[in-house]
Amino acid sequence: MNAMCRSLLYLPAVLLVSCSMPNLLVSSAPHKIKLKDGSEVLCNGQPEYQAKTGYYRYRTPEKRDGLIRADDVVKIVEQRA
Repeated sequence: MNAMCRSLLYLPAVLLVSCSMPNLLVSSAPHKIKLKDGSEVLCNGQPEYQAKTGYYRYRTPEKRDGLIRADDVVKIVEQRA
């Protein structure tokens, strides 16, 4: 009985955590990085700006990591399905 009560106490905590972090369960929308030279780079999810280095880190559709200098980026656009 003690184990049953303990498991019932954990259930609300698990539900709270799973509802407060929905992005962990679904993949984010693809984005397109538009560069100053006119080229475009596709990436999975939103690129993450690294303030320490001045680069954007992103993941390609081929599941590879990439870096682009922030000075070369014109804008980042989310791709709608």
